[in-house]
Amino acid sequence: MNWLLIISILIAAWILVFYLAITKLKSHVAPYGPALLIKTQAGVRTIERVSKYKFWDYFITFFYYSMPILGGAGVVLLVYEAFLVLSIPRSAAPSLSYVLALPGINPAIPVVWGVVGLIIAVALHEASHGIAARRFGISVRSTGLLWLIIPIGAFVEPDEEETKKAEPKVRAKIFAAGPGMNITLTVIFLVLSILVAFSFAPVAGAPVQSSLSPTFHPGDIVQTIDGISISNVTTLSDLSLTPGTNVSVTLLRNGHQLTESVMYGVYVTTLVNNYPAYNAGVTVGSIVIALGNQKITNVTVFENAESSYKAGQTTTLETYNGTGYNFYNITFASRYSYEVASGVSNPGIPKDSPFMGIDISILGLTMFDQYAYLNLLKNPASAGPLGFFEYLGLPFHFELPLPSVLLSSIYSNPITLNLEYLFYWLFWLNFALGLMNLLPIVPLDGGYVFLNIPVLQKNKKARDAIVAGFSLLVLFLILWELIGPRII
Repeated sequence: MNWLLIISILIAAWILVFYLAITKLKSHVAPYGPALLIKTQAGVRTIERVSKYKFWDYFITFFYYSMPILGGAGVVLLVYEAFLVLSIPRSAAPSLSYVLALPGINPAIPVVWGVVGLIIAVALHEASHGIAARRFGISVRSTGLLWLIIPIGAFVEPDEEETKKAEPKVRAKIFAAGPGMNITLTVIFLVLSILVAFSFAPVAGAPVQSSLSPTFHPGDIVQTIDGISISNVTTLSDLSLTPGTNVSVTLLRNGHQLTESVMYGVYVTTLVNNYPAYNAGVTVGSIVIALGNQKITNVTVFENAESSYKAGQTTTLETYNGTGYNFYNITFASRYSYEVASGVSNPGIPKDSPFMGIDISILGLTMFDQYAYLNLLKNPASAGPLGFFEYLGLPFHFELPLPSVLLSSIYSNPITLNLEYLFYWLFWLNFALGLMNLLPIVPLDGGYVFLNIPVLQKNKKARDAIVAGFSLLVLFLILWELIGPRII
C-alpha cells in the first residue's frame, strides 16, 4: 500500500473541501488554521434544555472550589516526574509523539478508539462550559465540530461580550466546568472499564510473547513440560529440570494442542557489548549450564548464584550450544557503574553489585503473566500504591485490552473486548484532557480560573505577574520531561 500516495490524495482533497467550504458556506463554516469550524444551532438547543437542571449549580460550584486542590495535585505530579526523569537513560528518553495525546500521532493510542474517545471527551468538555454559561444567564451563540479530514474536536461559543461583563468568579466557574466534566467522566469510565474486565478469565498456562527459537510462536501457551503441568508463568519459572536435556512441551496454538521437543535450560537472550560475557565470547542462544559450582536449573537459581559474587571477582561460566560445552572465565563488572553509564543517575544498588552483561530467560522465551495483567484490569490497586499509574500507563506497553497475539491467553468475546476498548480509552483520554486543563497555565482552563480568582482582582498587575510566573513554571515542568533525559 502506497501510504505517501494516499496521504497526498487526502491532503489535496482536504484543500479542495476547505476552499469550497469557506467560500460557499460562510454562514455555517469558518476557518480555524488548517481545520474548519462547522457551526450549528442544534447543540445550542440541547445545552439550553440540559442546563435547566439545578444539579449543575452544585456540579459547577464543587469543581470551582476543587480546582486549586486538583490543579495543585497536577503540579505536584509534574514536580515528581521532573525528578523521576533524572533516572531515565538518554536512550530511553520519550519522543514528542508519546507526549501528545493525539491519535495518529501518539503510537500508543489506537486511531479509531482514540478519535472516538477524543471527540466525546472534547465535546462534553465544551458542552459543560456552555451549560455553566447558561446557568449564569450568558448566551451560547453556537456549537459545532472542529474538522480536519476527520472530526478532531468540538466547540461551544458563549457570547464573548456577555462573558467579559460577568463577575470574575462567574467566569472562573465557567472555565472550571470543562475539566470538571472530564474528571467526572474519568471516574465513570474507569468504573465501567473495571466492571467489564470482570468478564475476562485467564487461560491456564504460560503465554509466549517472543522467542529465540522458531519452535515457539508469539501467542503460544505453554501448558506442560515433560508431563509437569504449567498453570502460569511462575510455575514455568520455578521448574528445576536438568539443563541441556531435551524435554517434551505441550502447547496451545490458535486453539489447537501440539507437542514439541526442545532443549531445556536458561538461555542467553542478549549480550551487552564490551562487557564480561561479550568479551569472553559467550554467544546468544547458548544454554547456561553452571555458574561457578552452581548448576543453573532456572532463572532464580542463576540470579542467586550471580548475586553471591562482587564486582571484580572472577568465576567460570559453563554453557552448551547444542553440540558442545564451553567454559569461560568471567570477571564481573559493576552493575552500578553500568546503570550510571546508561543514564541512571541514582541506581540505588551497591557499587560492587556484579554484572556480566547478559539477559537470560527459561527456554529463551519472553513470557506474559495473564493473571497479573487481568488482576490489574480488574483492580488497579492490586499493583500497589502506584497501581493507578501503572494502569494508566498500559497503552505504552500493550494495545488495550491485550496485544492481539496474546488474546488467546484470556477467555472473552468480541462484545466485551470492544466495550473494554471503548470504556478504557474514554477513561484515558478524559483523564489526559482533564489533567491538562486543571494545570494553572494560560491558555488552559486552569490558568483562566487562576486568572479570575476574586482575591487577585484588587491588583491586576500583580495578578498578571503571578499567573505568568505559574504558567512559565508549569510550562518548564512539562518541557523538562522531554529535555531532562536528553541533557543529563
